[in-house]
Amino acid sequence: MVWFRRLAVVTAAFAYLQIALGGVVRVSGSGLGCPDWPLCHGRPYPPANLHAIIEYSHRAVGSVTGVLIIATVILAWVVWRTRRPIVAWLATASLIGVVGEGLLGAGVVANELASWLVVIHLGLAMIILGFLVATAVMSLPPSEGIPDQGVRRLAAISAGATYLLLLTGSTVVASGADTTCRSWPLCGAGFTPDFGGVSAWTMLHRGAVVVIGALVVVVLVRAMRLPGLRSVSIATLALLALQVAVGAGAAVTDGAFFNGLHVGLATLVWAGVVTTALLTVPRADRDARLSTVAMEKRTA
Repeated sequence: MVWFRRLAVVTAAFAYLQIALGGVVRVSGSGLGCPDWPLCHGRPYPPANLHAIIEYSHRAVGSVTGVLIIATVILAWVVWRTRRPIVAWLATASLIGVVGEGLLGAGVVANELASWLVVIHLGLAMIILGFLVATAVMSLPPSEGIPDQGVRRLAAISAGATYLLLLTGSTVVASGADTTCRSWPLCGAGFTPDFGGVSAWTMLHRGAVVVIGALVVVVLVRAMRLPGLRSVSIATLALLALQVAVGAGAAVTDGAFFNGLHVGLATLVWAGVVTTALLTVPRADRDARLSTVAMEKRTA
């Protein structure tokens, strides 16, 4: 079980690296650095070209991540099949997502980075990361979680809302709105709303940041006071604050550094919110649950 937990964490880390590199590919304009798939300019290695190397690195990390996911799924069924089946099913769901992501990635290249495909590609990548984080968290030692159903429900809602926020951010880039709105916090000279043309996507995203960000902050502040959630919630709060600052920098400067960091931090915030929500859920081995039920029946 200890080795499985380590493998699950490493796999989730590689999945994060894969998404972060995907962000680098996007902001550097390297999406067609390798115009064919799965080869790169007809070869199994990239030419001496920066864009090709960046895109190939993204694919290489994706291949390693795929191998790690397969290993995680196999070990999950060996270790957790009877003890805690949810872990095995979560790992399996991530593998199914990877298959779909690979096919979608090929479609993105074949369609020369069609914007709607890029949005779906990122959205599915975030779901895969969520499944891998869930696999790692749900394999932790047994815990009663947080008894308060209201807290659990609010944490789950905040995770779903955070995912929606990620998608609104992706649509800003896909629509080209990031090139028309060069001010912050609003598009119209910084303090005047501008819903004209594609700027409406930027306004939608920034409005979602205010509403969903407030919800996430409320959940994380409450989580700070709960046993076992303090460290994760504080770290996620810090990442969220940094993300807002980097987002402002990306809007004003349109620099590749800020844009790339914006995607990387957004992914970490997503992972942190998902982890916080999952830590509120009880974790128990099947044998322990059966023993508890049997004891309750004998007592009754």
